[in-house]
Amino acid sequence: MDACMTDPDPPEVSRFQRILDQIVSRVTTCITLLLWIGVSICYAWQPDVCAAVTVYPSWCWFVGGLCLALILLRAKRQRVALVSIGLWFVFLVVFADTPLSLWRGVWHRTEAVAQVEQPGQIPLRVISLNAHGSGRAVAALKRYEPDLILIQESPGAGTLIEVSKTMLGENSGLLAGVDASILSRAPLEPVASSVNYTIVKVRVQSGQEVIVVSLRLTPPPFRADLWNPECWRAYSKQRIHQRDELQQLTRRLAELPADLPLIVGGDFNVNPRDPIFNELPGELRDAFTTAGVGWGNTITNEAPFLRIDQVWCDTRFQPIRVVAERAEDTDHRAVIADLLWNTETD
Repeated sequence: MDACMTDPDPPEVSRFQRILDQIVSRVTTCITLLLWIGVSICYAWQPDVCAAVTVYPSWCWFVGGLCLALILLRAKRQRVALVSIGLWFVFLVVFADTPLSLWRGVWHRTEAVAQVEQPGQIPLRVISLNAHGSGRAVAALKRYEPDLILIQESPGAGTLIEVSKTMLGENSGLLAGVDASILSRAPLEPVASSVNYTIVKVRVQSGQEVIVVSLRLTPPPFRADLWNPECWRAYSKQRIHQRDELQQLTRRLAELPADLPLIVGGDFNVNPRDPIFNELPGELRDAFTTAGVGWGNTITNEAPFLRIDQVWCDTRFQPIRVVAERAEDTDHRAVIADLLWNTETD
């Protein structure tokens, strides 16, 4: 009898718990569905007004979706939770940045690139690095034996002159810009320089020329207060501004001889699937998309979560292997792209 007097009433507690689980389940299900539809639309159409959403890598929203699924599991709605997890996996597969690079990383573990040069092919190793103003970061790239180095947040010209002679030899080429600079093992001819980019012509060992661009687009506003309309406006304005920067570069490149091959690399400060890349010359392609190996994200150096540093080349180049390697004395990783220039297609 004493046990009956001290025990709580199980039926009422169970009923209250069921009601609470139902409320939590329905609210969480609605939030999950609306969030999945909303971010899917944003990533599929990429309108400027939604730049505050797509500035994040897709896996960020995937993780958020999994957290909501855990709430559904806690509310004992296993079937709904499993459907939710399935939807978020579909979202990740569709909108993730080059998932094939991870698969290639499993099978291509060696650092050396097995290249068999055929007649009419010229190998080029291109490195793009945001050096954060550090000459030591640039000098540390010597071990990769680069042919071209595209630098952003560049150290001063004096530092680059010293580094280039030590790394690339007395005949090396250099164009030091305000923010973006270019080092070359072969002689180069300056073409243009602005706040955001530098353009050069590089004459390789065969005597043929290639146009090379190093650029750094304006950084994003670094805001996460998505509940604030001003945050959405800030990211939208940033998208428009970056698009204008690429349009200016493309107009400048259109003034150069069309028969010269083109390499564009640098710190784009944007999600790699952002629509502003449509403003680049149509013949360019992201080398990492076709030949990327492993985890290609470049920011930050210690914990890379987004691939904002990239190397693009036109169809006369065949990307062989592209990796993101940890750098020294900077907050970015270095992008190392091994390219084969098919000169017979010129």
